[in-house]
Amino acid sequence: MSDDARTLDEVLEGERIAMLVTPDQRARPMAILDHEGVRLWFLTNRGAEWVDELATPTPMTVAISDPQDATFVSLTGTARTSSDRALIGRLWSPSLEAWFDGPDDPDVVALEVEVIEGEYWDGPGTGVGRTLRGLAGALTGEGRRTMGEQGDVTT
Repeated sequence: MSDDARTLDEVLEGERIAMLVTPDQRARPMAILDHEGVRLWFLTNRGAEWVDELATPTPMTVAISDPQDATFVSLTGTARTSSDRALIGRLWSPSLEAWFDGPDDPDVVALEVEVIEGEYWDGPGTGVGRTLRGLAGALTGEGRRTMGEQGDVTT
């Protein structure tokens, strides 16, 4: 494995669903709607029990996996909510109507996670190919060099 750094933009390329892990160690899937600089943006329900914990900046872990591409990312940061309607409107997409009545729904709040640090793991090829490379690497002693990259996410 190499120890290369990747930018947040590189590891968040494409549409991403993340698992947000709050300090009580509970996780929930959320779509990353936007990111700019070190900030990730989500929309959530103001009435959700766990959102009450975010009245003050709160530690948060964001875990992302894409098994198809063998990409895995772990980010840690600080979360806070915002009721800024312009921001919510910018993040809004019609698919969110499954959960909310629209961008003006008073229950919708923006959730910002400001990333402090992160790591990624990126394996080459498909699952079958990785398994075969892993087996071959184990037999030849070259296993660690054939399984992909690991590194820090730069902010």
